[in-house]
Amino acid sequence: MMNTPQHTKAIYDLIERVIGENKSQWIDIQWLTPVNDHDVFELKTVADRLVIRGTSGSAIASGFYWYLKHECHSHISWCGDRVDVPLPLPAVSLVRKETPYKYRYNLNYCTFSYSMAFWDWERWEREIDWMALNGVNLVLSLVGHEEVWRRLLTRIGFSDEQCKQFICGPAFFAWQWMQNMTSWGGPLPDWWFEERVELARKIHDRMIALGIMPILQGYSGMIPIDFKSKYPKSEPVGQGKWCEFDRPSLLLPSDPMYKEVASIFYEEQKALFGEDIHFYSTDPFHEGGSTEGIDVTAYAREMQREMLKADPQAIWVLQAWQDNPKDALLQGLDKSRVLILDLWCESDPAWKQREAFQGTPWIWCMIQNYGGKNGLFGNLDLIANELPVVLNHSQSGLLAGIGLAMEGIETNPVMYDLLTDMIWRTKAPDVKNWLDMYIQRRYGKLLPIASEAWAYLRRSVYNCNIVQQGATESILCARPAADITSVSTWGPTGYYYEKSDVREASKRLFECFEELKGSEGYLYDLVDVTRQAVADLARETYHEFISAFQNKDLALFDFKAGQFLQLVGLQDKLLGTCKEFLLGRWIADARELGRSDEDKDWLEFNARTLITLWGTEQSQQPLHDYSHREWSGLIADFYYPRWAMYIASLRHSIEQNQEAEPIDWYEWEYRWTRNTNPFVVEPTVNMVEIMEEIIPLLG
Repeated sequence: MMNTPQHTKAIYDLIERVIGENKSQWIDIQWLTPVNDHDVFELKTVADRLVIRGTSGSAIASGFYWYLKHECHSHISWCGDRVDVPLPLPAVSLVRKETPYKYRYNLNYCTFSYSMAFWDWERWEREIDWMALNGVNLVLSLVGHEEVWRRLLTRIGFSDEQCKQFICGPAFFAWQWMQNMTSWGGPLPDWWFEERVELARKIHDRMIALGIMPILQGYSGMIPIDFKSKYPKSEPVGQGKWCEFDRPSLLLPSDPMYKEVASIFYEEQKALFGEDIHFYSTDPFHEGGSTEGIDVTAYAREMQREMLKADPQAIWVLQAWQDNPKDALLQGLDKSRVLILDLWCESDPAWKQREAFQGTPWIWCMIQNYGGKNGLFGNLDLIANELPVVLNHSQSGLLAGIGLAMEGIETNPVMYDLLTDMIWRTKAPDVKNWLDMYIQRRYGKLLPIASEAWAYLRRSVYNCNIVQQGATESILCARPAADITSVSTWGPTGYYYEKSDVREASKRLFECFEELKGSEGYLYDLVDVTRQAVADLARETYHEFISAFQNKDLALFDFKAGQFLQLVGLQDKLLGTCKEFLLGRWIADARELGRSDEDKDWLEFNARTLITLWGTEQSQQPLHDYSHREWSGLIADFYYPRWAMYIASLRHSIEQNQEAEPIDWYEWEYRWTRNTNPFVVEPTVNMVEIMEEIIPLLG
């Protein structure tokens, strides 16, 4: 990327947004010449001024944030900021950092639905700043992509109404662009397309100005299922189902229509987003797409040929997930024009099993979060120690980068803080010392008792050494049943940590309240850790009231079921003390995008559905509650009534000595998704009062 006055101004503007105009005037920016495709930044104080030199916008922004973190003890995260920069600026001798990673990647397809579906420019601007500050220089970009498809389908003979019927709603775009489904959550109103394209352009312009390259979509043959009705000579290949949703069909490169459709796709995408972006992400056969009768090697070769015809500088970005990309697919490619994201390296690294993808450049990624669900989770020691090992591993092949590939964001900020810190390290830090620095930056001071709390967390929830998809789930969010092992279909079924450690961490953090209550990060952590402790306790209580039910012990059942519902209610109140845990903000962001009441209700349906039943009556069985959230409002209005209904049915069963009547959960849940009752968007509960009620229950 070029370093122009516009790029310099973009970085100065970023610095001003973070620390204000007065303090930003004491900072000078200078550019360095890149060496070996590896970014470098330097920091040095010259006559009371901080000079930041870097090889790219991303490097300079990273240098600025390194200074904030390590010299000013400041912290910026999704879950609480603490920026404290004194004047004169703290002096620093020469600091030089070189990253071993050419690419620092960010985002998962799912993030655009589970977290970003209803973002406006203000929220995107903050996120782009966070990316730049944390060294990201390559980002998946899906905003506005639906207009590419509307233009493409219109040009090949589909009516505007047919186009809108094909495209999903905004909460479900991720799975359409991964070729898993169509239509669900739609149709989109006419105004949507133009507005989101304008937002996408602002996003791209800002990213590029800050040294971040967006990744657009590539064309791999996706077409509507009814394509053949318009082109009888074509022979699209059916792709079966994904979680009971019909997949779109696949047009093979050997089909007479493929080249025309691919050409139009790239032509329209360039018309919308320009010709300066050369990365294209697409994953044919993602999560079970059918390859029966397909010469996958030839298919991939021809698909890449059309991509390179449209853009000779194109780099095809693929996700390594399950058995994709298939070996046969890689064999058909010019690997110098390919980049593979090894998504789940912290738990199940594909590169070790796939011979580092046969000489294809690849990126080490951390998923960390599934579905945007809450839950303390991760392995701090692994992140600190594994990455330096991989860098020097004799079998790591063409390792080209480090990446964040979480399905949802705005949880577990410590994990992302450490991973992005590792961008500029080639040796493992001492995790205890690093955590103490983290506490000081996030809370404003390092209290011994806060350090003790984090020691409990480090050895428990942040020490996951088993393969599981995300955090241990909260039983409060489970669809009620007598035999619950996991809340969501692919969720963990047990505990890998001592629950008592989380309870101790909660109690110790609360002891810091008077000294740390001015820290946003501390208040968030106090609520989040206590939330986990309450969820763990509720699971124990659930097993107790289910046991009482099975033993037909009505008195014990009433007592334990009452305790359980008490915990559900307390959890809702606890989360109501912290803005990050409010359902009302998610729904308000969705409704804010609408122009009419009808639009707003449709967007709210998207927002409510994704985090509850997820899909249609046919598809919801594997997907319901996959994206559950422990949010105030959602607990009181959805989870509590659901549990209360179930407990009442069990009690009636004991009293009448008969089988419990089955409950049509989908029918009840679907009605809830159609509601439009309001929820608060600001905290309304006193944190100290609710904590004093909860702490005695933790033992």
